[in-house]
Amino acid sequence: MAPEFFSFPPLPDDIRKVIEDGFSFLVIGHISPDGDCLSSQIAMGALLEDLGKKATLINAGPFERSEIVHLADRFHTKVTNEMKADDPIVVVVDCSSIERIGSLAEGIEGLTTIIFDHHASGELFGDYRYITPRSISTTLIIMHLYKEFGVEISPEIADHLFFGFATDSGFFRFINAYRGDVLHQAAELVDLGVSPNEMADRIHGGKNLDYIKYVGKLIDRSEVLLDGRLIIASSFIRDSRTFDTTDRPSDMLYSMLLAIKGVEVVLYLKELEAQLTEIGFRSSHQSPVDVGELAKQLGGGGHRRAAGATVNESVESIRDRLILLVKELLH
Repeated sequence: MAPEFFSFPPLPDDIRKVIEDGFSFLVIGHISPDGDCLSSQIAMGALLEDLGKKATLINAGPFERSEIVHLADRFHTKVTNEMKADDPIVVVVDCSSIERIGSLAEGIEGLTTIIFDHHASGELFGDYRYITPRSISTTLIIMHLYKEFGVEISPEIADHLFFGFATDSGFFRFINAYRGDVLHQAAELVDLGVSPNEMADRIHGGKNLDYIKYVGKLIDRSEVLLDGRLIIASSFIRDSRTFDTTDRPSDMLYSMLLAIKGVEVVLYLKELEAQLTEIGFRSSHQSPVDVGELAKQLGGGGHRRAAGATVNESVESIRDRLILLVKELLH
């Protein structure tokens, strides 16, 4: 049977009308943003401005990853009354669960909200939703919107679109068979001036020695459980007394731990406060575990192979609960 090749669904008429009729927009992304989130916000804001709209970029942060920290100055971190004075439309990108926008949720209550995302899981919210789980990244959804509205993609925006795609695709590593459409989109961006070579250096380079030592400490501390199918890595507030913890080690950590033979699920538990833990979920392509659904059980969201959640529990408490949940899913 021939495979079903992917193409983006057309933008629904009701969403198109809301965007065309609106003037002021707040463009919001999830907390602890990654490259796909911030690049989607920047590209979406530029698209709205090209359509003659007013766009304000807002993200609560923190901007911890070294490859995105230089973008922090482009974002407001709170929704103010002044921003809401002209009854703006809210556009939420790379996030389909209201908990994932953190403190900004309260600030957008009562405002018309449109969601653009590629995460299938998460609690439904928003007045309008364009969710495309088969898109590799949210930036490629925004790229599709440029074509829907007939707006030219500038070299600067092409760079942001590729950056988001590259971070979410593991620099092409997470692309499956029969997804030539993704390579065609990437090729379009390269033809607009994006250098994959320079992009790889930007994403993976620039780390300091203390960062590498911290990753090494997390690996040394990692627990191998469930006959080697699950690995849990944990970081604690006290680590900042010994290591430089300002840059998130999670991407490198996930890659190295998932490379271990037999590992199907990796969990990264980060202590934010004594009773507040951020959880990163990753699963291998051979794993039966849908970590997006697992994160959903804890109030988070994501997709099948990568997800996140924040819980009001200690690292030790949520660790024990997660082991039981993963054990059920692996059998």
